[in-house]
Amino acid sequence: MPGALELTLAGEPVQVLAGRALFWPRRQRLLVADVHLGKGNIFRAAGIAVPSGGTGHDLARLDRLLRQSGAAELWILGDFLHGARHLDVEQAWRTLLAAHPQVEVTVVAGNHDRALKPAALGVALLPGDVVDGPFRFRHHPLGDRAGEGAHVLCGHLHPVVRLPGLPRQYPAFLLGDGQTVLPAFSAFTGGWRIDDPDAQWIACADGELLASRW
Repeated sequence: MPGALELTLAGEPVQVLAGRALFWPRRQRLLVADVHLGKGNIFRAAGIAVPSGGTGHDLARLDRLLRQSGAAELWILGDFLHGARHLDVEQAWRTLLAAHPQVEVTVVAGNHDRALKPAALGVALLPGDVVDGPFRFRHHPLGDRAGEGAHVLCGHLHPVVRLPGLPRQYPAFLLGDGQTVLPAFSAFTGGWRIDDPDAQWIACADGELLASRW
């Protein structure tokens, strides 16, 4: 796949994708975090002027990743929705599902998913902490408890980095001992900047991957 980097986590081959996703070949599972569908709708309903089209842009990116990876499963590591249900957002999501009838979609519950109705969106909903193989799938990172048992794959933090000579921040995977934090998939999110000079990260920079050290 274009913009892919082979990596081994917990002894398991995975692919880091520049589209802000992780692919686990053994399960044919595409992993993303913090999709925040409907965030723009909620802001506009509250009278906050934000551009429209964010949902369509994010779903088009997800469509490309599903096609490129040939995934049989899509797991969303929390914050699939941003808040209240919106019928136009649900319809756009249903259109994506119809284009990929072979893909089973699972959401690991996040703090923004309280309004999620799994049947209405054609997804399975799991609790916020699930172990499968060598991995522990969560929304929230484990902090100091990471490294005790299965390798944690999570989201929530929206990690970003600054790259030398470039003015803006880029979403990044944060790789730690026993834990990998995925970047926010949604393009309409804030970010938690990685300032630790010893941190290991992989930035998603306009279709390419750049690593802090390798």
